[in-house]
Amino acid sequence: MAHHAVSLRVTPCFRVECQFWLDDDGWNGNAPEFQISVRAASFADAKADMELALARYIESVLREHRMAKAGQAA
Repeated sequence: MAHHAVSLRVTPCFRVECQFWLDDDGWNGNAPEFQISVRAASFADAKADMELALARYIESVLREHRMAKAGQAA
């Protein structure tokens, strides 16, 4: 019986401590460990924006790592 590989996208789940606070203009969020800040009209939007900003940050770090690794192999 032949083995077949399957490629899947996996979304890891891990905790990042973030601070959120209400200001006159809406909700602010901060992830100091990653120097990421967001601002939104509601808490739910600020939380969603923070999740998206963290995902983009991690993707950019991984992309840079892959490019550096490819450069070392060449």
